[in-house]
Amino acid sequence: MVTGHFDLSVGTTATLSGASASAFMLSGLPVPVAIILGLLVGLGVGMINGFLVAFLNISAIVATLATLTTVGGLAFIVTDGTTLYGMPEVFYWVGQSRIAGLPMPVVIAVVVALVIWIVLKYTTVGRRWYAVGGNADVARLSGVSVRGNVFWAFALAGLVSGMGGIVLVSRLSSASATSANDYMMLAVAAVFLGMTLSNSGQANLGGTLVGVGIIGVLQNGLNIVGVNTYVQQVLTGIIIVAAVLLSSFKSRRA
Repeated sequence: MVTGHFDLSVGTTATLSGASASAFMLSGLPVPVAIILGLLVGLGVGMINGFLVAFLNISAIVATLATLTTVGGLAFIVTDGTTLYGMPEVFYWVGQSRIAGLPMPVVIAVVVALVIWIVLKYTTVGRRWYAVGGNADVARLSGVSVRGNVFWAFALAGLVSGMGGIVLVSRLSSASATSANDYMMLAVAAVFLGMTLSNSGQANLGGTLVGVGIIGVLQNGLNIVGVNTYVQQVLTGIIIVAAVLLSSFKSRRA
């Protein structure tokens, strides 16, 4: 979203990556090899999205909607429509262990966020992504390879989605064909909340992390008071609409 595009396939990409890594482990491959192959699956999906959007000029929403459907079908093929479990015990360390009292998923998320923050704030790549998202035509006239930067932004989204899917599978000790599908809407909501909270009105990592925190607290609170899961989905949609409206209002005032 920093580059001005939208990826609807992050949830199913995470699902496919986690399911693929699990299937590789169950087939007898070593855990590190299976994890790497699962990450490559996520990277591959991201690169396909990037190619469709950057080089074939297909709308990001249309391209990633098609990928969402295709990848979702592949997840059912990989799992054969069943739940995969019984992976090696060492694999569960990724999602269930602790370092200095912190859950491993939190540690991984902090490390990934720190790396991406450095890329966006202190590297040429990050500045080019913001330039492309701000005005692609101006960026192109300034000598920035718009297509190349969009391609690699989608590739990174696929890789990180795959990482999230693998951590989720390890956390749950099982993989299914729909395990991470619902996280797409939560990811979108977090980014839009971050854009609303930011003075710049752009997608940014700090605001997104705050958005993740808000949604996490909201979901936990709703679970504690016993609010129905379907009602929570309705509330998530309302949050997205409200965040978009507030962001648009701030942009008009600026």
